Amino acid sequence: MAVSAKKKSPKNRKPVARKAAPKKKPAAKTAKASTRKASHRNISLLKQLPRTSLMSQLAGSVSGGQRLPLRLQAVVDKSEIKEVLYRFARGLDRLDETVLRSVCHPDATVDLGPGIFQGTANDYVHWVLGVLHQVRSSHHLIGNVHAQLEGDVALVESYVHTHFRLDKPTGREDVFMGSRYLDRMERRPAGPAGVWKIVHRKQIIDWVRTEAVSDIFYHQNPDALWSYRTKTDPSYQMAQFPGSQSRSKLPAFLGRRYESKSIRF
Repeated sequence: MAVSAKKKSPKNRKPVARKAAPKKKPAAKTAKASTRKASHRNISLLKQLPRTSLMSQLAGSVSGGQRLPLRLQAVVDKSEIKEVLYRFARGLDRLDETVLRSVCHPDATVDLGPGIFQGTANDYVHWVLGVLHQVRSSHHLIGNVHAQLEGDVALVESYVHTHFRLDKPTGREDVFMGSRYLDRMERRPAGPAGVWKIVHRKQIIDWVRTEAVSDIFYHQNPDALWSYRTKTDPSYQMAQFPGSQSRSKLPAFLGRRYESKSIRF
């Protein structure tokens, strides 16, 4: 006699545990995450690369045979031309013969008028230092520089304000002069590696004013920092100013208190 197998009722069956299907990340979020990781990797790689300054990059491009774009080269040329003018003014006010000779080519000439001076730049330096030794002090201010570039030649007009302090038998005088330098400069050797210097200069006088003065301010403020026309002038010691060295001492004057009446007019 066959025994019939009893069918288990659904109630007696044990529930089968189903594994939860992993949630899928949205495609957009996954792409953003991968892009962010790649960006971080790129930034870290860039930080490890050696950094070079803009000027070193420009110098590298020139030395490697590549020329700068014309407009950028013009900016560099005009900046170097202005430095020539500024160094010339500094050489006059500090009576620095080396600086004065450094801004002129060996064959340069200077024309200040037939009754004043006309000759070579070398003779001019000797002449102008003798003139400046006759005045107590001088101050040259360069402005309104207009440079017309023509390859390795520049035609430069610059405005100049000059002050001379004179010691006269009748008393001291101040001479104020407004003039213009008309310079032909050349870059030698030709090309971006050359150096701009003066080849010919004319000085055109626009106006002059002379005034009798007194030194009241000087006598009332003897402790002010006054200029010198030698290398004792503080401008020659700027490399030793506080902060020039990593372990330099702080200035001894720190902590002092001054009233507004410390300077007298």
